[in-house]
Amino acid sequence: MNRFPMNGIRSLGLLTVMLTMIATPVSAEEAKDEGKFTLTPYGRVEMDAITSNRNTNPLDPPNFNGYATAAGSGNKSSSTFSPRWSVIGLKADRSSLERKLTGVVEIDFFGAFGASASTINPRLRLANITYAVRDTSLTVGQDWLPVMALLSDTLDFSILGYGGNLWQRLPQVTLRQKFGSNLEGLVTAFRNERGFICCGQLGTRTNQSGESTPFEDPRALPYLGTRFAYSKDGWMSAVSAAYRYYRSGPFGDNSHLSVNSYLVGTELVVPLGPVSFSGELAYAQGLGDEFFRFGQERNTASGKPIRTVVGWGQLSYSPVKAYTFLAGYGFDNPVNSDVGKGAGVDAQYLINQRTHLTAIHPIWGGFSVGLEWTHLWTEWSTGPAGGVSRHFQGDNYMVSAWYSF
Repeated sequence: MNRFPMNGIRSLGLLTVMLTMIATPVSAEEAKDEGKFTLTPYGRVEMDAITSNRNTNPLDPPNFNGYATAAGSGNKSSSTFSPRWSVIGLKADRSSLERKLTGVVEIDFFGAFGASASTINPRLRLANITYAVRDTSLTVGQDWLPVMALLSDTLDFSILGYGGNLWQRLPQVTLRQKFGSNLEGLVTAFRNERGFICCGQLGTRTNQSGESTPFEDPRALPYLGTRFAYSKDGWMSAVSAAYRYYRSGPFGDNSHLSVNSYLVGTELVVPLGPVSFSGELAYAQGLGDEFFRFGQERNTASGKPIRTVVGWGQLSYSPVKAYTFLAGYGFDNPVNSDVGKGAGVDAQYLINQRTHLTAIHPIWGGFSVGLEWTHLWTEWSTGPAGGVSRHFQGDNYMVSAWYSF
C-alpha cells in the first residue's frame, strides 16, 4: 500500500491547523494600524586560519580545509586561510501594539564545494517570515532547525556536527505559542529542499500508464516535530520529538524499504555564576541531512535505518567580560549492528567523538579574536584493509578574527 497520499493529507492538515491558529482576532483599531517599520542590516566579517595534523574532514573531502567532521585514515596535514564564513543579512520589522511582522534574508560565502574564496558565489542561509499576534507566532521559510535548537559555541563551522550536535538551516513551517513568561511550545513541519543523493540511491515513481520511472528524491515528506522549552533566570530545559515516514530508494535486493525516521531528545542550560553548562542528548533512527548527518542515515549495504545516540556538553567560563573560555565534548554513537560492515573507507563510523578547548576575547566594538583546538577520535566500520574496523585520531586548530555588526 502506498502511504504517500495519506501522509501528504496529514501534512496538509497540520499546515491548515497552524494557519487557523495564527489567525487570532485583533481589535478594529489594530487591524487598521500598519505599524512602525524598521530595516536593519547586520553581518559578520571573518577571517580564519585553520590547520590539521591529518585528514580531519573525510565526510566532506572537497572542503578538507573548511571544517572538522571526523578523524580520517589518511595521514594528511593541511593549512589554509579562509574568509568564507563571513555573513551579511537584512532584517525587516513591522510592529504595532499587538502584532509584529519580521522578514529575514541572510547569506554567507561558504560557496560551492572545493571553490576558493576568490571564485565563490553567495549562498542562502536564512530566508523567512515570522508573523506574531501577541503570544502566538508563525514562521515560514528557511530558518534554523526548530527542534533540538540549542547550539554549542565552538568556532568550527560544523558546530559539533557529526560529533553530538543536531542542527541545520532548512525550509519549514513552525507555529510557536508562549504559555506565560517561561514556557514556549511549538509544532513544525520541516525538510531540506531536496534529499541528499548518495551511493546510487534512486527512487521510482509510477506514472499514469503504470510505468516506473526513476527520480532523484525518494524522501517526499517533511518531518513533523514538536518542542517544549521552559526558561527562567538563565536556566533552560527543553524536550523535542520529530518523525517522518518514507519509502527508500533501491539498495540492491532491499529496494523501497519502509523507513521510520524519528528523534527524541532533551536540552539543558544551567548558569552557575561565571560558569555555565549547556548540552543536548538524543536517541534517533535514520538521521539524515535534515540534522547535518550525511551518510549516517542508513546502512550502505542493506538500506536499513541506523539507530544512534548523540549528545554534547559544554562548560563556559567568563571570569571577566573580556574573556570567555569553553571546554566541550560531543559524540555520535550508532548501534554497531545497524551500521555493520562493508561501507567504504572513511564513510560510516561506529563511534565519532570530539573534544574542544576554545578561548574568545572581545577587543572593541564588535571585533573579537578566538583560538580553538579540536581533538577527534573516530572508529570506522571498515578500515583500509577492508572489513576490519579501525580507529584514528586527529587534531584541528583555528585562529579566528571577526567583526560583528
